[in-house]
Amino acid sequence: MITSDRIIRATGKRTPMRLVLADITQTMNIIGRKHNATAYSLKLLAETAIASLFLSSGLKFQGTVSFKIVFSGDYSFVQADTTPLGLIRAMIPHNEILKASHFEPALLHQSIEVIKTNEKGKRLQESLVEAPGESVGRNLAAYLLHSEQTRSAVGIEAKVNAKDPSKLDYAVGFMVEAYPDLEERDIAIMEQVVLNLPPFSTMYNPENGFYSLNTLLDQLAGPYDIEIVKEIEPSFYCPCSKVRTLSSLSTLSKTDLKELVEDKKDLEIICDFCREKYVVTPEDIEDILKNRKS
Repeated sequence: MITSDRIIRATGKRTPMRLVLADITQTMNIIGRKHNATAYSLKLLAETAIASLFLSSGLKFQGTVSFKIVFSGDYSFVQADTTPLGLIRAMIPHNEILKASHFEPALLHQSIEVIKTNEKGKRLQESLVEAPGESVGRNLAAYLLHSEQTRSAVGIEAKVNAKDPSKLDYAVGFMVEAYPDLEERDIAIMEQVVLNLPPFSTMYNPENGFYSLNTLLDQLAGPYDIEIVKEIEPSFYCPCSKVRTLSSLSTLSKTDLKELVEDKKDLEIICDFCREKYVVTPEDIEDILKNRKS
């Protein structure tokens, strides 16, 4: 029996460190279908979403973390937005996904951009660091070290099904974060624990589609006592709506809006994250003009 996706947040009982583990396989298969993402694009969406979840797990407020990797090559970027409650959305420009199809794109990682907003959408923090490599986990660890001065170990892996490239067998990951008062001796021990971890695939049972996060947690604990603080079931969520779409259009100039009305054609606007289509009529645009103060 396939179990639900999970996010586990834990701490050392007597050791100042934090652990976050995530299995978002089912959620990412849903998101992948919305984008017609397969193979490498599906894997990249999933791994980026896990990285974003790890960052949003540390928020002290009900906000959002946007984690974005910028490339040169066949994709321009991949982005995932997540909340502390485990809500997820992710995207790669749709035309780039369709162009790459089942093939692995040629990519050179350029930079990592992180934006943290509060529940009202106000930006509280923006960071930009150079991407050190092709691993999403390594890129996240580099961001934490250079932008937040946090020492961490991160492992992230999404495995595409060998027979069906539109489906993931698993999308999982872990983050171990050292608090400032963690002693160097304990850091060295945890580094060895992480280096000696078995491959992610060994904790996956292909017969029932079950991935054992608890086994991964036990492996990560090493010689330390670990306490699970909270478990969350992640899910896909996109806050887009026609109201938000009209609000976005209202930022256009009066001249541009009047031209849209004069065209007498409906606009079809598609959300980049959920692929939901919104139809905006000339009457909708006329209402925007009537409600504008200038």
